[in-house]
Amino acid sequence: MRRPLLIAALPLAAVACLSRLTAPPGAETILLVSDRSGASRIEEMSLADGAAREVGGPPRGGAAAGDGAMGGGRSYQDSMPARLPDGRIAFVSDRDGVPRMYLVSADGASVTPLTRDPAGTGPAGAGAAGAPPAAADSDPAPLGRDRIVFARQEAGSPRGSARDLYLIGIDGHGLRRLTRDPADDHAPAGSPDGRSVVFVSDRSGAPRLLVLRDLDAAALPESGLPQAMPLAASPPLPPGAPGPWPADGAPAFLPDGTLVFRRAFSATLFHLFATEGSGREARVRQITDGLSLPWGADEPVALPDDTILFVTGPVPPAKGMEGPPRFAVYRIAAGGFNLSRVTRERARYDDFTRRLDAR
Repeated sequence: MRRPLLIAALPLAAVACLSRLTAPPGAETILLVSDRSGASRIEEMSLADGAAREVGGPPRGGAAAGDGAMGGGRSYQDSMPARLPDGRIAFVSDRDGVPRMYLVSADGASVTPLTRDPAGTGPAGAGAAGAPPAAADSDPAPLGRDRIVFARQEAGSPRGSARDLYLIGIDGHGLRRLTRDPADDHAPAGSPDGRSVVFVSDRSGAPRLLVLRDLDAAALPESGLPQAMPLAASPPLPPGAPGPWPADGAPAFLPDGTLVFRRAFSATLFHLFATEGSGREARVRQITDGLSLPWGADEPVALPDDTILFVTGPVPPAKGMEGPPRFAVYRIAAGGFNLSRVTRERARYDDFTRRLDAR
């Protein structure tokens, strides 16, 4: 018999619109991806009272930056928000027809494109009709105070192709390639000191965590690219070894420099794990479990107070309710205790932490 789970829900008010965000200056806020408006949008929500505002959307009465022929329509999708050290927010949007990175000012008043097509055709990079597909960006994450690491699907590649990692300055300059491999390299996380990047790759046959260390070291391999090394907490798969092997992904650095990531021993059910120690002494501990979260835990986001935001789902509707299963956001201490629900219960929309693109 399953033991009953008591989860203390945060007292959240109904989500408010932009003009009603009344959280006092300095109040703790989080970033979510929600489709409550009919399409995926970035929401900044106060944990004090649940008030929220849309981030990166079009100004009232006008089109979003780069909306083009959409004329301020709501058909585009925003996702993958990452808060930068200076308070700005990087995110990915296909508002110009191709997934590109954008920056939102700390006050949410302005949105500017960060990446442009390598051919120089502008932020959309879609090119003329019949032209090869433009480069598509995903998974931005801060690296130090003035750089962003992200994944990119190369221009001319069919949609769904493998990605490589790049660096770019928050001013849009200094684009630098970090990986070049037939495997899919994605979901990077920048270390707090700005020197290393942990990312996900299926180079060994299943998604594992790799690390690029000392990115600014003077001595680089002949290829000019830093060498990716397996992370001790996510060792490479021995050739020909029988499975099932765990699939790792979605790494995020905690404030103390350790990692939290997702791990799955089945096709779809993920839970959160964290590293302890380093090098050969590195160990892994489990943070969430199937007893308290039967629908799994994914896409961890580390908060400054040593807690972790994550998404669970799809959660079936409550008894007596109709509708499809939904995704919801929870919060847990890095030690694996004080589990609480963040987003509204019985909502008729999905909430995510980042909604990373698996491919």
